This record gives sequence, structure tokens and C-alpha cells, in this order.
Amino acid sequence: MAIVACPDCNKDVSDSAPACPNCGRPNSKPVTNGSTPKPPATDARPVGVMLALGILVLPIVFAWFTLGKGRTSKARILAFGYLVLSIVFVSMQGGSSSRSSSTSSASTSSSVSAPAPEPAKEQAMQVGIGQILSDYKGNEVAADNRYKGRLIQVTGAVGDIKKDFTNNLYVTLGTGAMYELPSVQAFFDDSMNQQLGNLRKGQKITVVCRVKGLMMNVLAEDCFIK
Repeated sequence: MAIVACPDCNKDVSDSAPACPNCGRPNSKPVTNGSTPKPPATDARPVGVMLALGILVLPIVFAWFTLGKGRTSKARILAFGYLVLSIVFVSMQGGSSSRSSSTSSASTSSSVSAPAPEPAKEQAMQVGIGQILSDYKGNEVAADNRYKGRLIQVTGAVGDIKKDFTNNLYVTLGTGAMYELPSVQAFFDDSMNQQLGNLRKGQKITVVCRVKGLMMNVLAEDCFIK
């Protein structure tokens, strides 16, 4: 604490006073109570292995010496009491460490084992066979922007039921008109071989496919019959 002159009345005033006692001018120097912040409390550290062994070994040696001749019963009681207390102390420290480890492991396990949310299932866009064929006839670019890469559901009349040059199974679908071009060329995997073998020309079927674009026909892959 120091004595300084008040700027207003030139009277002596303590630098720790909140205001001048003569004229009432507030002291510009902040008032401190002289206290220092306490360091944050730290968690108690568990007893180390070597320290635990030392705590246990010394009472055992002490108790063993009291078993010899010439040792009083009082000395033996004190030695074995000390041994029991040491065992209890080490056991308590080990138990608290195990509980802390178990809690940490359980929280980590629960966070890891939480199932990830399943992605939303894609919904097929329903479109008429005449609509998609008309769109690709009129403007291929606009039709690609609308259909390409999308999953569609379309119903049409069966045209050809064939295999391409690489033995991929496909069925052409159209409106039923004669010599229709383009048509939807739907490709199927080999697991659909039996179902495709039962189809007939002109039969109406509904398929779900992913559109690839126009190449003579409107190509569609990964198809299955609904």
C-alpha cells in the first residue's frame, strides 16, 4: 500500500482506498484484496505398484520378526494390526482405480458401439412409358437432366426378350406400337433368367430400373420386375 496525492484536492490518500476521503474523487487504481488465486485441485493419483509392494512388504517383515521368541503379545498385535491396515489401504486404492478404468471403458464402448443411422432408401420415380419415350425423342439433353442416374418405375408392353453380344439379359418395353423407336431397353442380371423366360411379347409388366441414357434405345440397368 502506498500514499499518493489526490489529483483534485492534493490531499494524501491511500492508493488502495476506493475514493478520496476529502473530496470523494474515485481512485483510478483498481482495488485488490491481495489474494492470489488458488491452484486448481487435482485428482488423487492411484498408488503405484512399487509403492503398494513397499506398503505390504514392510508390515509382513515386521510381523514375521514379532513371531520370534522374546516378543511380547502387544508387539505382535500391533504388527499384525499394521499389516491388516496396509492390506485394506492397498485394496481400496486398487478398487477405486479399477472402477475409474471400468467407467472409462464403458463410456468408450458405448460410444463406439452406437449404431450408425441407416441411409434413407431411394424412392423410384414413377413415369409413364409414353412420357419417357416422348421426352427422349423431343430433347435428349433435357431428358437426361430429368432421368439419367435416377431410379424409375415404368409399366410397358414387352417387345424383344433377348441377350446382347456379352450375354446380358434384356427386355425392350414400349407403348405397344409397331416399329417403335426408341423403346426402353431394360437390362437384368442372371438371377432373373427364369422370370424373363416366362414373358411373352405384348405382355404388360412393371419394372424398376436406373436410367443410363439414350443409345438408340433408352438404356436402363439394375432392373427387376415388380
